This record gives sequence, C-alpha cells and structure tokens, in this order.
Amino acid sequence: MNRRLDDDLQESLKNLDQKIRMKAEYQDQLRKRVLGEIQRPVTKTSSNRKIWISAAVVLLLFLGSSPFYSTTMASLVAKIIPLEIKVNDATIHESIMAVIEREGYEASFVGTIPNPYTIEISLMEAEDNLSTMKEVLEPKIENLLYEKGIDSYKLKITQFEGSVETPEKYIESNERMESVGTIIRDAFSHFGYTELAQAVTFGISEEFLSKTLELDMPDHIEEAEDILSFVKDGIKTEDLDIKHVELRYYNEKHRQQDNRWSYIASDIHESMAGKSTYNITGISYKVKGGVANVSIKTVLPENTEEQIISEIETALRKFLSSEEVREMIQNDQYSIVLLSKSKTELLQISNVAE
Repeated sequence: MNRRLDDDLQESLKNLDQKIRMKAEYQDQLRKRVLGEIQRPVTKTSSNRKIWISAAVVLLLFLGSSPFYSTTMASLVAKIIPLEIKVNDATIHESIMAVIEREGYEASFVGTIPNPYTIEISLMEAEDNLSTMKEVLEPKIENLLYEKGIDSYKLKITQFEGSVETPEKYIESNERMESVGTIIRDAFSHFGYTELAQAVTFGISEEFLSKTLELDMPDHIEEAEDILSFVKDGIKTEDLDIKHVELRYYNEKHRQQDNRWSYIASDIHESMAGKSTYNITGISYKVKGGVANVSIKTVLPENTEEQIISEIETALRKFLSSEEVREMIQNDQYSIVLLSKSKTELLQISNVAE
C-alpha cells in the first residue's frame, strides 16, 4: 500500500471531518473502502486521476448508506456529481408532489421561486396537523433534494386555508372558455387548419361588464376574416356573453421557435437551480431576428474557477448535441451566455455565424 497516498487520504478525511463532524468509525470505514479500491499499479500519468475517481465513487456509495445527513454533505455531493442537463426530466415540482402523495397527503400547490431558490408547498387539510405533516415530509423532501445534488434552498411548507369549493363566477368563466374554445377549433378546422385548431390560443377580457374575445391569429392565414366571422356566428348561436371579438396577429414561425426554446431554457434551469456550485439566480430567453438568446444568470464571481466553467460548458454542449434536443431545435440559431454576478460573460455557446 502506498504510504503517501494513505497519509494524503487521512488528511483529506480530516478536512472533511472538520466540515461535517464525521464519527471516527465512519471515517475509518470510508478510508478503508477508498484504499480498498486501489488494487493495481498504473502509470504515473493517470494514477492520481484513477485513484480519485475511484475515491469519489466509493464516497458516493458511503454517503448513500451512512447514518448521517447534513446540508454540508449535500453540498459535497453536489460538487462530486457532474452536471447533467436532462431532456424532459421530471421537474422538482413533480418529484415533490409524488413524495407528498406517497405519504397519503394532498398538496394544493408546489412551486419554486428562483432567487433565492425557495420551494413552496401548500398542503390541503388532513387528519394530521401541519406540524405532524412537516415532520413526516421534510426529511423525505430533503433526502430527495440531496439525491439531486440540490444543496442551496429554502423549504417553506404551509397549509391551504381557503375554501376548496370553486366560486360560482369561476365555474361560469370556465364553462364560457370551454364553449368558446370549441367554436374556435371548429372554425379553424372548417377552413382546413386542423392541426392549428388544436393549438390555438385566446383570452377573454372584461371591462365595464363588456367581455371581449381576443383570438390569436397566424399572420399567414388568408382566411383570417372568414374565421373571425365563423367565430362571431358561433358565439351568437350559443348566446354567449361576449360582445366583441378581436384578432391578434402573430408570426407563427417566430412563435414556434419561441415555444421550442421555452422548453430548452426550462431544462437548463431545472438542472442547475438550487446547486451552490453554480449559484444560478434565474434564466431568461428571447427570440429576436431568428436567433434564440438565452441568458443564464448567476452570482458567480468574474474569476470563477475554470473547472466550474468547463463543467457547465461540457454539460451544455452534451445537452445541445443530444438527438432529442437536435430534433427539437431543428435549424434554429442560438446564443447561450453564462453571466457572472456583475453581468459579465463567463461563457458563450453559439452557432450564429460571425
């Protein structure tokens, strides 16, 4: 056994112990398991890398089976696990909702605030009081976050205190929206736009007791006015409480690109949020001139370690080059920038021709 390696490992464990106060027996167990992975000599060029990759793997296994947990340990795991941006992965909201339901509770709301990263949960009334529900759920949610490498967050659990009954005015509004939606879909289908009919968007505004239907219309459709007349006739036939119908024109190509990049931005944010290594405070995107511009906002310093920047770049490029993402973004031009706390560019990934 390499005595110098053993000494170095002892020193590393000593530093780790100062952060998480690891019991002596656990420290010795971890040391033996790390050293036990080193079974054969390797060339000097690659020995350190192989040893410490192996050490990281053993450490992860150890953390998963050890009888202690702390935010410091979660932070340590976040630094060991490399960043991976997943496509259409289950959101943290969905994962937390699953935990709540497994414990027999019901949530009226699960959401997040980006800065500071805060997870807000509103629980429905149950046989258990709020204090008991929190005692049951908090450890399990914290463990879920720990497994995902999320180590920088606030967890806020409250109980929903409003009425579970839907007010009459909202029931009427929902019924009106459903009726209007059916009329609009029939209108687009009637003029041959069956696919668009399933994705049409609209809204109903109210001012001085006068309701106005605002219908989004692609600017390339020549039958726009005919569709408008069809919708007006349908509203009159159904005797719906809507006095005016207005068209809001938009560029369909631009909107489709905008929609694609909303998913891309969401996947990036979901993978980085709540992890102290990356210190992300939010993400924004805007399609302009055919180019999707994505800004990843952080509080990282301008002199951020190159290793962190390199890890983010590697994860982004792997994500963008995946088959699913390439199919999604098609031939879109894009520019993704990583911004420091002072708004300077730490990284840019772009396919826009100079």
